[in-house]
Amino acid sequence: MDIRIGVYICECGPNIKDAMHLEEVTAFAKSLEHVVFVRQFRLLCSNEGKEIIARDIKEQSLNRIVIAACSPKEHELTFRKVLSEAGLNPYLLQIANIREHIAWMITDKELATQLAKVKIRAAVKRVVYQEPLDVKEIEASPDVVVIGAGIAGISAALTLAQKQRKVYLIECLPCIGGKAVRYEDVFPNLECAPCMLEPKMDEVLHNDNIEVLTLTEVKEVLGFFGNFIVKVNQKARFVDSSLCISCRACIEACPVKVKNEFDENLGERKAIYFPFPGALPSVPVIDRENCLRFQGKECNACQTVCAFGAIKYEDKDTERELNVGAIVVATGFDLFNPKLAAQFGYGKIDNVYTSLEFERILSATGPYGGKILLKDGSSPKKIALIHCVGSRSKRYRPYCSAICCSYLIKFAHIIKHKLPEASIVSIYSDLCLPDKEAQSFFDKLKKEEGIEFIRVRDTNETRVSLEEGRICILNTTVEDEYKSESHSIITGKLIKVVADMVVLAGAIEGARDAGHLAELLDLPLDEARFFKEEHCKLSPASTTNDGIFIAGCANAPRDITNSVIHAEAAAGGVLKRLVPGEKISLEPTIAEVNKDLCSGCKTCIEVCPYRAISYDEEEKRAVVSEMLCRGCGVCVATCPSGTIKAKHFTDKQISSEIEGLLEK
Repeated sequence: MDIRIGVYICECGPNIKDAMHLEEVTAFAKSLEHVVFVRQFRLLCSNEGKEIIARDIKEQSLNRIVIAACSPKEHELTFRKVLSEAGLNPYLLQIANIREHIAWMITDKELATQLAKVKIRAAVKRVVYQEPLDVKEIEASPDVVVIGAGIAGISAALTLAQKQRKVYLIECLPCIGGKAVRYEDVFPNLECAPCMLEPKMDEVLHNDNIEVLTLTEVKEVLGFFGNFIVKVNQKARFVDSSLCISCRACIEACPVKVKNEFDENLGERKAIYFPFPGALPSVPVIDRENCLRFQGKECNACQTVCAFGAIKYEDKDTERELNVGAIVVATGFDLFNPKLAAQFGYGKIDNVYTSLEFERILSATGPYGGKILLKDGSSPKKIALIHCVGSRSKRYRPYCSAICCSYLIKFAHIIKHKLPEASIVSIYSDLCLPDKEAQSFFDKLKKEEGIEFIRVRDTNETRVSLEEGRICILNTTVEDEYKSESHSIITGKLIKVVADMVVLAGAIEGARDAGHLAELLDLPLDEARFFKEEHCKLSPASTTNDGIFIAGCANAPRDITNSVIHAEAAAGGVLKRLVPGEKISLEPTIAEVNKDLCSGCKTCIEVCPYRAISYDEEEKRAVVSEMLCRGCGVCVATCPSGTIKAKHFTDKQISSEIEGLLEK
């Protein structure tokens, strides 16, 4: 078949037209081999421009097209669609970027003209060797698994729960709501966290398109975007939710008391329990590790007092396979373990608490009924709040967690409300107040009596010890002594603060069990156990594993507002590509292995970032999955024998384009 190339040169209004001599560029394009038709037009992406291209393809019998215009990022898909509608394979198109690469960069009109010629010549030489590619379509499940039922997971599930789509909301704990539902108030408006979140949780529990699976863990994930099989194990609750009326008679009858992990182990619970008052689902759960009956002892106290027969000791764990098209990971966060920074005295000195422990102390549903008390039952007269524990430190976590300063300011406000006579000292090295209302809240707080802010060089150099029954805090302050308008000298002096209670604002990290889930999902984690996004700016909720998205603090430290926004972005990524009743298209510009040449060295398998290459044991060669490959080309560059070819980016296509750029 004869190669008949049509070259279209866009004026792009004045953007390209005024930057170069387009008539000269057009004349040059007509002289190139295989070019049979050239047209210059004011705006090719307009409806008129697209109609002209489509008409020319048919009338001039064109079988290759070069568009000299803007970046392919802008309109490559636009012009591919034009080719398709004109009956030409869309991959027989090549874009020569003469706007961003030349018109917007080169002020010399003569030089810009010459460079445009070079760009077009390279595109023409390349398009000669481009081949028609077929887009394959496969059936896809519209359903979605959301892992984690905190505020991010709940928000993602509610956004996804639309007609013809089932959402499985998986939570390893016996209740939903994550950590936020355990707070007393949230910054900056001091709204009651449970009051704010319970309508959302109730909506999730009563949404016909959402199935909430508590006490459930992911055991295996197979498949690819559009067709995942998620194998889960749901632990028995031993309480029938259809019969239970949440009367608590079973809890009162239980003789066992253990530490309550939902109160950060500050309070106690029974072996049959609600994690905390107001927990949803409003059905108790039996802790088989501490229940006397499950330890082989004679006890059926809870079953005896239950008037509705809701206690089911015979219940078994159940395994299920969920067939879904996409997965959203919303596993939340944990705090930096301050025991790793022994200088803070956590775990050794009484009344030194993490911020999550202090949240439960403040909560009316917490272990102390909302009263701020020391271990001996008395009220503290002075409380120290220490910022950046484990944060912004080369020894621990180098990043700022972004929300700690805000919630410590909230703590100071609540403490003054509950203990008006108490004094508060806030020890910090820098303040981070990104919320639009945070600064005004902080300014008001500074005016209150009994609140002191001390700036130190590094909060992680703080030394907390016990002296004569009271907590002693040592660090070095930062003071600016302005010697002139243009110069200051930073000096430091050792300060000593004596307090009754210390609250540590630890760095926010990814969930402690994130590593296991990352292995199941083939996703990378960073050093702080956060799931890595595909691109921090352009794809902040996507991952390198197509069809798996991340939301909220599973990805980075976030407050409630930004967790909700990020979760809805993740849900939007699913909704955009996974439409009920529609098939999904596979990207044709993928890698391809020449089975006759492959030696089976497996080098490509090791370097593929998308886990798209496997090894065929029978044929002893590498095999590329059309469903998983994203066409990045890493395997092509790595293959020692040149066995792997990248469709639409073959050696011949690329070398021809380079020849066009270098030819004189």
